[in-house]
Amino acid sequence: MTVVIQSQGTGTAADDPLLSYQITTEPNPLKASPENPQVPEEIGELVISVARQSGTPADVEWIKVKVPAGTMAPDLATDLAKISPRISLDGWTVRLDAAAKEFVCEPAGSHAPIGPDSGFTIQLSDIPISRKVGTAPVTVTERSRTGNSAFQNRPTVFNVGKFPADFYLRNLLCEPSIIPNGGDVLLSWERSANATYELLYPGFDRDVTNRTSLPIEGIKSDTTFYLRATTGDPTNPVVRILSTQVSVIKPDLDIGNLTVNGELTVKGPAQLFHTAQLLTVTHQATSISATAPSDGLLWFFVSSSEMRFYVAPHGNGLIAGGEYGNDFINQKRIVVPVRKGDNISITGPAFAGTVYWFSFGGVPLPIPQP
Repeated sequence: MTVVIQSQGTGTAADDPLLSYQITTEPNPLKASPENPQVPEEIGELVISVARQSGTPADVEWIKVKVPAGTMAPDLATDLAKISPRISLDGWTVRLDAAAKEFVCEPAGSHAPIGPDSGFTIQLSDIPISRKVGTAPVTVTERSRTGNSAFQNRPTVFNVGKFPADFYLRNLLCEPSIIPNGGDVLLSWERSANATYELLYPGFDRDVTNRTSLPIEGIKSDTTFYLRATTGDPTNPVVRILSTQVSVIKPDLDIGNLTVNGELTVKGPAQLFHTAQLLTVTHQATSISATAPSDGLLWFFVSSSEMRFYVAPHGNGLIAGGEYGNDFINQKRIVVPVRKGDNISITGPAFAGTVYWFSFGGVPLPIPQP
């Protein structure tokens, strides 16, 4: 079987389904029937796995599965009456509403609770597949509630592809599957010639239409590779995606926030601080500015004459600053805290002194010499 991974909600957050759904198909993938109407249709099957992932049960009045039927590319079946439906829940029935092109699943009473232990399947077998290659939207709608709230219709759409008879994409392999940091892998796959193929992984989207393998070098972190095949009419294409993964021993990490509750041991060089002498001036007029690329400290060692410095958050008001005249004590040290994104200004008609930048995170401050 293949999992139909192209799915999307159709309502607002308040209308999100209370149950979770996953559609699988048999065969893998579904094949469009021959265009010759004298040839019998291909037969397929949809299995919808349903579960309640929250610990609180949901009350469900009904679940409807809308299957588009007809002769066009967005149609899945040629004739809904030929489909054999069933539901695995005790006390529930499933019937075809031919006018609405929906299969309606209902409990014996007005509604029934579905809890985390009530997983079930809705199975549509003997589907005569439409004769046009394309993608068919299968809509699953539940009417449900929690507690004493009002019942709501909560839809989800699954895009089910019907592929050409001779299409195939299979056996996407990553060898080796575990590598040292900076190691190489070889990706390989089997595919038909009647599609375009793209390999996607972080930062890359590579056209591999004319390939069945590709070496990837210098991998430094765990990586998932996606191989995407696209075929059919560009106005209603079908897409199939396979994935594989490589695990990296001692991978590089690029994260947002990090909280360490125990000890932190760093082996090797750590770019935690960056110290640089930004500016050395001897009795020159000075006017420079920059935006802080990280948090840090500005250290001023002023020897004589006039100097003005300002640090403002994104230009929205002074948070630190000072002016010092000719009576300033020689070799005075001034330390100014700086936040990432602050605007820094240093001016003086006859400034003499040295400025240092101490960065938290190892990021230099790009201030040109006057």
